[in-house]
Amino acid sequence: MTLPVHFVWSIARQFCSPVPLLLGALCLPASSHAQSAPDRAVARLVLPVVVPVAQTSDASTQPAAAPADQPDAPAPAPPPGWPGGLRMYGTVDTYYAYNFNEPGSGTNVLRNFDEQDNQFSMSYAEIAVEQAPTTDRRVGFRADFGFGPTATWIDSVDPNGGELRYVQQAYVSVLTPVGRGLQIDAGKFVTPIGAEPIETFGNWNYSRSLLFSWAAPYYHAGVRASLPISDTVSVSGFLLNGWNNAEDNNRAKTVAAQVTWKPTSSLSVLQAYMGGREGPQGSDGVRHLFDTVATWTVTPRLALMTNVDIGRDQIDGQTVAWQGVAAYGRVMVTPTWAVSPRVEVFEDRDGFATGTAQTLRELTLTSEHILGLGVSLRLEYRRDWSTEDFFEYRADRFRRQQNTLLVGLTYAMSTP
Repeated sequence: MTLPVHFVWSIARQFCSPVPLLLGALCLPASSHAQSAPDRAVARLVLPVVVPVAQTSDASTQPAAAPADQPDAPAPAPPPGWPGGLRMYGTVDTYYAYNFNEPGSGTNVLRNFDEQDNQFSMSYAEIAVEQAPTTDRRVGFRADFGFGPTATWIDSVDPNGGELRYVQQAYVSVLTPVGRGLQIDAGKFVTPIGAEPIETFGNWNYSRSLLFSWAAPYYHAGVRASLPISDTVSVSGFLLNGWNNAEDNNRAKTVAAQVTWKPTSSLSVLQAYMGGREGPQGSDGVRHLFDTVATWTVTPRLALMTNVDIGRDQIDGQTVAWQGVAAYGRVMVTPTWAVSPRVEVFEDRDGFATGTAQTLRELTLTSEHILGLGVSLRLEYRRDWSTEDFFEYRADRFRRQQNTLLVGLTYAMSTP
């Protein structure tokens, strides 16, 4: 789909003010011994490794891949260790956020996973176990169990009434000898859409973008198949119940396709489409979502990324639209200190996503300090603003902006 001209112009116009700050952050001096910049895999953003996390077959906890790795390539045979090549991963995530609007509800508006204001909060704890399929053992599995407010939030709209709330994903994998290795996964798994994973340690910023929170789904139940076509191209196809529903809310199914192109070791582009009837009993029209993610490792110290989402649906015979773009940067100032700015525009033209017809913008600046032993400390300033009086201000008023400061502490680990 071609971006409407007015959308492109509005993005350019609204980005004008944050650009100097973004460029300034990206020009910070960096150590000559800085860590490698991040890479991309399976439509999920991955972070420069803060602990020696082993490569996994799923991007929700996947570490930075080596430049020559293919996103959907069959997993290599695991090293000796746990019986049968089993691997385990885990993370714990806590934060404190202060909202300068002092909202009476104690909630940061529009935020996912860091919505609590002025209190110390545990966001998420996750443990995952995996046995990746290989050419020697063609059947494998993956199961991720998550606990805390994040798990409740993710599963809050599923028609199953929360039966799988604590199962972020669980699927069986079969690696077939078709082509370069066609892998088929069946079960519940995280969405291929977007630039950010659910787990904080896999993101450049602590808070999630507006696109992550309001433009795209979190997870799906169904079947996916992934196949490397060449050294630079891989494709994936999906047959799903729908958006965020382990139990389908109608008899219609959703389909999706994704193409990953990695022309060089430093550049990757992912294009995805998802479409299907999402209304109760399939009464509404087909929901369409186009998602593009591009990541460029400019130098070992600097990485850039952009994400574009364009969505359409029909409600009572009327077309509703939402669309947005986010731009990210990450600079390794020293081997243990990274600075990551993010700027974003999200147009909710008909109020389909947020409940109010508005254009939202946000600017985030995150300073991450890698403390060692799997522990990462993040300090973050974020400003959100809208074309409407949308953000709660104290007890009974609303204003067009919201400013927050946040301190987040994250732990991540994996077995060899």
